[in-house]
Amino acid sequence: MKELSPPIAAAEVLCGDCREIVPTLGKFDFVFADPPFNIGHPYVGYRDRRVDFDTFTAEWIDVCWAACDGVLALHGPDDLVEPYLLHARRLGMRRIAWVNWHFRFGQCGRHNWINWRCHCLLFAKHKPWTWNPEDVLVQSDRIAYGDPRVDDYENGGVRLPGTVWGVPSDGPYWGRVTHPNKERRPGHPNQLPEKYLERLLRAYTNVGSRVLDPFAGSGTTATVAAALGRPSVTIDVSPASCASVTARVAAGAVHVGRPQAVAKAVRVRQARNRR
Repeated sequence: MKELSPPIAAAEVLCGDCREIVPTLGKFDFVFADPPFNIGHPYVGYRDRRVDFDTFTAEWIDVCWAACDGVLALHGPDDLVEPYLLHARRLGMRRIAWVNWHFRFGQCGRHNWINWRCHCLLFAKHKPWTWNPEDVLVQSDRIAYGDPRVDDYENGGVRLPGTVWGVPSDGPYWGRVTHPNKERRPGHPNQLPEKYLERLLRAYTNVGSRVLDPFAGSGTTATVAAALGRPSVTIDVSPASCASVTARVAAGAVHVGRPQAVAKAVRVRQARNRR
């Protein structure tokens, strides 16, 4: 059944290393991971360059899969797909979907195709998993084409999205979050759009489902989860990012539901980082 005005849910922001924190948090219905890409970017409070990146990747996937009691979504660029698949095979993870997020404003160059995508690999811990197709339907292309047969099909003028997201039929606000988009958070060059997380959360969770994001970044997962009535825990090693996420969740989502002040629902806790 289509959700209508879900209640604002609590969001907990933890500051520390997700490899140490996640095993203390219990189980989650949905885990979304968008890790640092090891490209050397100097984020505030964290420099994205590790000599132990392969070990780091294996360790955070291990703890996130152990904490997952529903669906795990692994987001990243081309270079992360290989380790994702490697560790999925190692852990016996059941892949249920592989989608591409298409965006504009990729880095321009003359020597190869411009990169306009990231991947999202989805894995289910159990069968059956939560799946709400009626909550993520989009307008059929047959309407845009003026096809008179549009009403001859089961869903009329709507259909499920394909495996490439951010195409015209998905509507606005799917591209990279750049100025002057009101979602934009300073200091987060790889910020994901709210619509991306909204689709994932509507499809694979229900109101009240518990959500984990081990790499908070700009706080998109926590912000959207709160707006959709999903309690969440989000973690970041950078105190500056944790403070930014707290402010963003308190201000509310921009393009999901009705933005509301949720400051009372947000709790920040410092977790000791032992690594």
